[in-house]
Amino acid sequence: MHFDLRDLELFVAVAEAGSIAKAAEHCHTVASAVSKRLSDLEAGYGTALLVRSSKGVAPTPAGLALLVRARAVLHQAGQLDRELRGYSAGVRGQVRVFANISAIVEFLPSALASFLSAHPEIQVHLEEHVSGVVVRAVADNLADLGIVSEIAAEDGLTMIPFREDELVLIVQPDHPLASRERVDFCETLDSDFVGLHSDSSLHYRLLRAAADAGRPLNLKIRVTSFDAVCAMVAAGLGIGVVPRAATTPYTASLGLVPVVLNDDWAKRRLHLCVRSLEGLSGAARLLLDHLAGGAA
Repeated sequence: MHFDLRDLELFVAVAEAGSIAKAAEHCHTVASAVSKRLSDLEAGYGTALLVRSSKGVAPTPAGLALLVRARAVLHQAGQLDRELRGYSAGVRGQVRVFANISAIVEFLPSALASFLSAHPEIQVHLEEHVSGVVVRAVADNLADLGIVSEIAAEDGLTMIPFREDELVLIVQPDHPLASRERVDFCETLDSDFVGLHSDSSLHYRLLRAAADAGRPLNLKIRVTSFDAVCAMVAAGLGIGVVPRAATTPYTASLGLVPVVLNDDWAKRRLHLCVRSLEGLSGAARLLLDHLAGGAA
């Protein structure tokens, strides 16, 4: 092969920074050394990996292909390093999990606590991301296991049903809908909404439901967490749609009223996703079986 791991580290740093000088500073080396390594890498493969201009650098099509694979290789190398070091410290496996906020808040605390109690020799690294990022990370081998609220299109991933959650409307006690036990989502569209950030699957779900009803979704404000949605609703900035189990403590403490949504999409299925069952490490397979067993 025409590269080593340091070449890949420097290439990824340059591609992400868009600048050889910035990447060199980040990697604690000099720009000339970075430039020489990248030039040797290009010469070794006989193709340009970066387009250089007065404004910086950008990957070529070949460079973009290398960037995707290089990130995966570096992740694997880092995982191998952590696992081997873990053996010397008595840890016999590590699993990197990407999950959306619904799974993290509602289901993972108790599930991970019971798993780690049974397997104290395994370390679990958990990161919160929106569902689209989760499936891409699993597909690119940046995460061993993902949990998403909706099945996103991604070829080659294995999806396993995990849990179901229920979306509910939350309103202030004096809101006209507060006296209702159940409502159709289309009945809420005269009100202002407090929503999540635009990358979240719930945001797209509400936009789609409003479009299906032939109405706009009047977003007053967008925030980044369910507890923030509850706080903004309590402050009178609008109404919101949140997972019931994830927000019950907040709605109760803030005096908000949850109202059941009649719409079928308000019942969501969370899914576990992996690249392949055969490619999982022993530790990752143990965690997958534990989570899937809990779902059953």
